[in-house]
Amino acid sequence: MGLRLAGLLVTVGTLAAVYFFIIKPTTDTANKAFDSVSGPLQQAEQQAGQAQKQLQQSAKSGGSGSNSDLNQLARLQRCVHKAGQNVNRLEHCAARFGP
Repeated sequence: MGLRLAGLLVTVGTLAAVYFFIIKPTTDTANKAFDSVSGPLQQAEQQAGQAQKQLQQSAKSGGSGSNSDLNQLARLQRCVHKAGQNVNRLEHCAARFGP
């Protein structure tokens, strides 16, 4: 009975060590990598949304430059679409077409 309990404790200890030293660090690294990619993408989407709201407000008020705003919005959308998940390209789009 004591030998089985010792074997069980060794097995549980080994599984815990594998989790804390191999599995958990790997998943933490993957989560950090995902977060670093999703941040600039969310920023670009927010800027596109803000530009679209400004464009709608400008169009409602009959403001001038609506055609220019439409072209700028279309360029931003194309840039973000072409960038895909490339962080450097997304940052370039945000800097070039952002507010």
